[in-house]
Amino acid sequence: MTPIATSTTTIVNEVRLVHASTGKVIDAISLRPTQWSAGWFARVVAGTVVVASTTGAGEPAPAFVDVTVTDPLLAARLVFPPGADADATVRVPLVSDEIELPLQPLPMVLTVVLTDLGTGNPSVGKSLSVRPSAGADVPLAAVAGKPGTYSSDPRVWGAPFTPADLRIGATTVRKVALDFTRAETRIHVVDPT
Repeated sequence: MTPIATSTTTIVNEVRLVHASTGKVIDAISLRPTQWSAGWFARVVAGTVVVASTTGAGEPAPAFVDVTVTDPLLAARLVFPPGADADATVRVPLVSDEIELPLQPLPMVLTVVLTDLGTGNPSVGKSLSVRPSAGADVPLAAVAGKPGTYSSDPRVWGAPFTPADLRIGATTVRKVALDFTRAETRIHVVDPT
């Protein structure tokens, strides 16, 4: 048996969309159908867009991939770069071997419902804040007409808040994890102070 020809497939680019606050790769993605030049193809593998070519394929055409965030709850809470399509699709130019495109979250509110440890009644008159790993604390103000409920102003919760410490006065009560698929993360906490 005589081999006629052999070819080698080589990974040329790896593209990842990354949530800017959590630092995690967004794995709920798909590729928009693209007509690649001969010998080129792209696939999604575990949240990474892999662009590959076979031996002698020449230059890729096109020199970009269109990546769609397929989780509608998450997509609705992200800021896409200018030029992104309304269907949560972003065009990523293939400018280097490994590309990570950070997507920022939209502003959101953190609300804490605080109850008294002994009675279960709303815990009022407390000073609540969220302490990040770096930077200034974010105060949670008492919500008028809702005893024991404290909320932040709408804000972009950056990476130092993933996770953060919930504090009552000077006492750290617990770690706080935000749900970036919602406009408000609401948690219930028993006041140990």
